Amino acid sequence: MWRSCAPSWAPPPVPVAFTLGARDVRAAGLAHCRRPPLPTGPVPLGSAAAPALHYPLGDGTDPAAWTALKALTEHLRTGGG
Repeated sequence: MWRSCAPSWAPPPVPVAFTLGARDVRAAGLAHCRRPPLPTGPVPLGSAAAPALHYPLGDGTDPAAWTALKALTEHLRTGGG
């Protein structure tokens, strides 16, 4: 059985954060990952021996977060431990 609902407008999704797991932090290099091309640094998660890093990108309302996410992922790809 199909149900219907009233049409409504929803804005396109905008990223709010990116989290890099401990394995990927180790692969890219912790020092490199701690210096993102963002206005604020990452928030460490997990243990000090194997940290994950959480990068806030915004509150979900500014489309510029897509540009920040692209710059961050390109930066992280250039790491290498």
